[in-house]
Formats: sequence, structure tokens, C-alpha cells
Amino acid sequence: MKIPFSIILFSILLPIFALAAAPLPLMPMPKQIEMGTGTLTLNSEVKIAVHGFGSQRKAFQLARVAKYFERIAGKPIALRVVEGEKADLTIRVKQAETQLNMPQLGMPEDYTLNIDKNGITLLATSVFGAQHGISSILQLATVDPLNPLSFPYTSITDAPRFTWRGLLIDSVRHFMPIATIKRQLDGMAAAKLNVLHWHLTDDQGWRIESKVFPKLTKMASDGLYYRQSEVKEVIEYASLLGIRVVPEFGMPGHASAIAVAYPELMAKVKSYKMERHWGVFKPLLNIANPEVYVFIDNILAEMVSLFPDSYLHIGGDEVEPAHWLENSEIQAMMLQHQLKNGHDLQNYFNIRVQKLIAKYQRTMMGWDEIFHPALPKDILVQSWRGHDSLNAVAKAGYAGILSTGFYIDQPQYSSFHYRNDPLPEKPQINLTQPRVMSLAFTVPRLKGSAIEGELVVLGEQVLIKLNSNLHQLVKTDKPITRETQQFIATMDSWMGPLQFEFNRTINGGAVMIGNSRYPLTITSISNPAPVNVSASLSRDNHALILGGEATIWSEMVTEHNLDVRIWPRLFVIAERLWSAQSLTDSDAMYLRLEHISDFSHRVIGLKHKVQQRLGFNSLISTTLGESERIKTLELLTHIAQIVEPSHYYTRHHIKFLQDEYHQRAPLNRFVDYLGVESRQVRELDQLVERFIAGDVAALIQIEKQLQHWQMKLQDASLLRHRPELTEVHATTLKVLQLIELSQHVLEVCKGALQPSQTSNLNQQLLALQSLTDEIVITGIYPMRTLYLHCQSVNKH
Repeated sequence: MKIPFSIILFSILLPIFALAAAPLPLMPMPKQIEMGTGTLTLNSEVKIAVHGFGSQRKAFQLARVAKYFERIAGKPIALRVVEGEKADLTIRVKQAETQLNMPQLGMPEDYTLNIDKNGITLLATSVFGAQHGISSILQLATVDPLNPLSFPYTSITDAPRFTWRGLLIDSVRHFMPIATIKRQLDGMAAAKLNVLHWHLTDDQGWRIESKVFPKLTKMASDGLYYRQSEVKEVIEYASLLGIRVVPEFGMPGHASAIAVAYPELMAKVKSYKMERHWGVFKPLLNIANPEVYVFIDNILAEMVSLFPDSYLHIGGDEVEPAHWLENSEIQAMMLQHQLKNGHDLQNYFNIRVQKLIAKYQRTMMGWDEIFHPALPKDILVQSWRGHDSLNAVAKAGYAGILSTGFYIDQPQYSSFHYRNDPLPEKPQINLTQPRVMSLAFTVPRLKGSAIEGELVVLGEQVLIKLNSNLHQLVKTDKPITRETQQFIATMDSWMGPLQFEFNRTINGGAVMIGNSRYPLTITSISNPAPVNVSASLSRDNHALILGGEATIWSEMVTEHNLDVRIWPRLFVIAERLWSAQSLTDSDAMYLRLEHISDFSHRVIGLKHKVQQRLGFNSLISTTLGESERIKTLELLTHIAQIVEPSHYYTRHHIKFLQDEYHQRAPLNRFVDYLGVESRQVRELDQLVERFIAGDVAALIQIEKQLQHWQMKLQDASLLRHRPELTEVHATTLKVLQLIELSQHVLEVCKGALQPSQTSNLNQQLLALQSLTDEIVITGIYPMRTLYLHCQSVNKH
């Protein structure tokens, strides 16, 4: 008997969770699932039949499946390839591979999977779809931890929503060894991602061997670069996993490494040194010099011989035109071609480069800044500036992909990534409603210019505009009138989730950017600007948005904590790019993510858990006895479960203020190995929400959770043994202060303390955290929310 998945999605009990009902712990969630009643169990010998794979891919995938099955089962598993006899696992591909196929954009990735008493049957149009089916089989094999290699009777029909689902890895700012890159490819295949965007050149180095221009690595790599043989190895490994490799060679900006090796090609010819700091720098290629285009042509000829993908990324972002505008040759060129500004100059360069790239049968790709109405349509724009920018690109007839909201070098919540759709549904906004209120606000940052915003109330609608972006509809905690003095507004932005606290009585307030609390000031608007919102895209424009890419820029990441930053969070982004847009339940996502985190560590071999443990161990004094070392590691592990690194780019900006925002700054502290978000604090937040909604029993669970934290932190004195743990010790003492203050909050909620007796409790809670702290005691904020609620209720 088959039961529709829509019925069982939230009602089937799965042993893995030992919790309430939950869907199958698959991620990305397939397009369509039907479950039967029964289980298929495989033994120590698995008979497998493979039809349609080329010999190289077949051998690779058989070895991969055998390795993963052994890890799942915890014992050796023999795969026996059969042809004529009945197989336990049968794989058939319609478009048979005769030689190793290189994945390309638009390749078929669909598959169907059926599991019943007769075995497992996997059918796919291409080998790439078949490999996605294998990834689903591996996840299904771990559903029941008490009975590994047992599979629920299941039928799956699956295909991705978007054709471009990628991860950018920055190998420049901190070099990533080949083994590290391959491990990320393993994880990407498990998550059904299909593009590795390899960032290979930037201001801090040139990381790929050029035999035509050897000075690039001789003078501008510190000896840390990939030899061409290694690049070919990665490309072949990726292709065997169904992953394309798109290289990025930054031009005309982010070119300090080129300047070190070949200063004669720059707009300002002088001697250059290796750039060690992070930021945006001025060296630019001299776009009036014919030799620059000879250089680019020769580099392209060499690189396309290595990279078979049809796309080639030129960067093109953050071009500071100062060196161009100071150059007499370029000034003359501006007059000759009637170029008005730096953007026109960059477009002149891009047009010439696009022709060179097209000569090699490649499509040019770049960041938002390459977009210009005069540029040929045969390009792809990668957007870091957001949905407004991406929509403008699509409306103009250009293809694009989204990276805003998928910047995983920033600590941001998985639920935020989950809401971040490349094609978001546009809310209905009535611009004819009367203007009730207009406010301007400013959010100062620790580095760079402040964020300028506007808040507009039109009838019952509240909209916020940030910097040069369009107005966006936001949610508020109450209806807003002209008399409203204090209110909360929430929205998502390129910085992450925002929660504004506006207080008109003091012309100020605060905004939570993720878990980091920034002050804001409010000013009146004498001449409010017209409200301008994003319009919906046409069906044809929709088709131009090909998908998205997560990015892991490596200013604050090394090979030793890369996995901690990427996994398991990347599975969430992979699901957003693969699965149905209607799949939006964050609570269900987090349940599955817990399972996927363990699966990717135990089976796939990702190192987010290992790197954290090794990082914490490195902080513990070697002079301690084994018992004390174990206790200290347990303590650090527990603290890590209830604190978070500061979100957005707050840590980057703190590093800048400390003069540690550079390539040689160590990244080996406790905060460098912290996971991005705390499950325990998220659960605390949910309990607070439940209590506010009327569940009185949630208060008892809050108290139990706080007592659990206190018990686990009773050995805090162990952290005083080493200077490396001073910051953690201070944080732990503040967590204990939070627990003490939280007891007062609970007393207020129980009615045992009156608001007048705890009038400064709000300030005491906020005083536990500073914006310049790299570690955030996130539990402060749900307890503050609880206090403010109970205080308000008691007053009334």
C-alpha cells in the first residue's frame, strides 16, 4: 500500500529523532515522495548492477558507495557487481556514458528511486542524476541508527528546481590544500550541489600555475599555489561527482597580485608589494594599454585548456576608478570613446574581454558591477548586492544567480538562508495608502560608512529602505499610528535577519543584525522620498535567474576551521536551491539538519565536528593531567553549545579595530572554532515564544534549561590555566551572571517580584554584551524578551 508523502510528511515516526513526528531526514528534500509499509535490509554482501556509467565513473562510484556503506554499517561491506542475476541495487541510465562526461549547465539531473521487498531500483536520464539518486540512497540508509543499511519502502521522483547550485571557495586570502578542496566536493555531492566556483586570484595572491606568465606564482603566491596537474586532478574528481568547476580570475580590479608580478600592466606603473591586509585596494589594469589585452588573451588560452566548463568568471567587483582617472592615456581614451565615468570605463574593458572569452567558446561571468546596458547579453551576472540588483539584471534580459544571503563566511542563522529564495514571492503593497509616518535612521558600523535607512508607514503597511535599496515590506509587533512611540520591526537583508527597536521618545533605539546589537538614531524627514518597491518579474525574466551560490570568503577562515563554517549549514542552502519553494518550515528543517550534521560527519567524512574538537584541544594546557584535560574539553564543548560568534561582518570589523584584519593574523582562538548558531539558545527562544503565546508550562522548562547550563558550567575555574582561555573564562562568568539575572526574570513572570523591584533588569541584561565582543551570549535576548513581556503584563 502506498501513502502519499503529503499525508505522512509530519506524521511518520522515525527512530532517528526519538522525538515527535518528523519527515524523512533527507536534505535536500526530494520533489515527490511516497512511502510504503516495510523495510529493506541489506547484508554484508550487496549485489549491485550498474548500466550506463562509463568505466571510470563506474569504478569511482562503486568505491565511493562501498566506503560509505561500510561507515554506515560499521563493518566491512562487499559490493559484488552482477549482470545476469538479481541485484540488491540496480542503477540504470538512459543516456549512457561511453567516456567520462564533463558536467555542464543544463545537464539532466532527474532521477527516480524505488525501494521495496525486491530491492533498490534507481533510474535516471543521465549519470549526473543517477549520482544524486545515490546520495539519497546513502541518506536513507541512515534513517534507523539501530538497524543500519535498512531502507524504508519508498518511491522518490526528484529533479532540481534550479540548474545552478554552487559553492564559491576562496583559496586566495588563505590557501586551501587539495585534500581540503576534495573534501568539500564530497560534501557538495552529498548535498546535490553542482558547481564549484574556485576563486583563484585576488589582491593577496595568484594561486594557479601559469607557464606563460611564471612570475605570477614566483612573485605573488608565497609559494602557495596549485600546479596545473593538481587543477586537472580537482576538475576530474569534481566531474566524477557531477560537479562543474568554474574558475575566477579577478580583473580589472582585485589585481594587486598581478601588479606585484607585472607592474607595467597597471594604470599606475610603480613597484608593488604583496597585499597582506583585507579590503578594497586601488591597483587596476591599464585598460588603455594594448599589452593588457595580450596578457589577458594569453592567460585565457592557457586557462581554458585546463578548465572545460563553458563559464569563466572575471570578478569585476569593487573597482575603485582613481588610478584610471589619474592616467593620461585613459583620460585620452575617455574623450575618444565618450566615456563619462568609471562604470563606462569598466564596461569598455568588459566588452573587449567578453570578445576574448567568446573566442574560446566560453561565456563571461562576473559580479553585479559588470552589468551595463551596453554589454552583450551573452554574460552571467552573480549578485552580491541583493534581490533588487538581481531583478534589474533579469529585467534587462541578462542571466543571473544569487549569492546575497548565502555568504556563509558570515555567521548567519540557517533559518535566514532557508528563507532566502532566488525568486521570492512579492508581497502585495498598496502605494496609494496615506502616509502615516516617515522616519530616517542611521546605524553606525564599527568599520566603513553607516547604514542609512528610511521607515515609511502607508496605511497599515510598514516599509523600510536601506541605503540605495528599494523599499521593503516589514513585519511589526503592533499596528503603527502617528501616536506610536515604541515598536519592533523585522525584516531580512543582505546583512542577515534584522530586528529593529524604534523608540521615538528618545530618537533612537537598536537593531539586532543576527545576534549583534547595534545602536541606531532616528531623525525626522522633511522631504520624504517617493516609495519605490520591487516589481514582480515576468515568466521570461524568471527563467533568466538560474539559481544561486554560497560563498566562503577566507579572510577569517583557514583550512583548519573551513568545515566548521561551511557544514552542515550548506545543506540548508542546497535545499533552498534544489527543493520546492513551498518547503519553508524551519522547525522541520532544523530537525533534519541535526541528522544531516551527524550523517555528513560520520559517513561523508566532513570535519566540522573534528575541527572543532581539535581546535578546542589546542587551547588546553598540555601540563594538565588527563582527567583535567577531559573535563576542560567537556567544559569548552558545553560553552560552545550556548554561545555564538558575532554575526554579520561584526567580527571582521572588530579585527579591523584591533589591527588584526590581515593575512598574518592568527585564527586559532575559541571563537574561530565556534559553530554559527546555538541549538540550545534556539530552543530557549522557542520556549519563550510558547510562554508568551500562553503556554504557562514553558516557564518550568526554561528554568530547567538554565539549571542545566549552570550545572555544566560549575567547573569554570578550569579555564584559568592558560592565557588562550582568558576570553572564554570571562564569557563563562558572564553566562553565569545571565543565569542569575534570569532567575529574577522568572520571579517576575511568576509574580513573585514586582516590576519596580527589578526596574534595571533590562539594562543589566544588555550590559552583559558589548558590540566589540567576538563571542555573543545569545541567551541574553530571549530572556530579555521574556522579561519585557512579563513586566508589561504585570503593569497592566
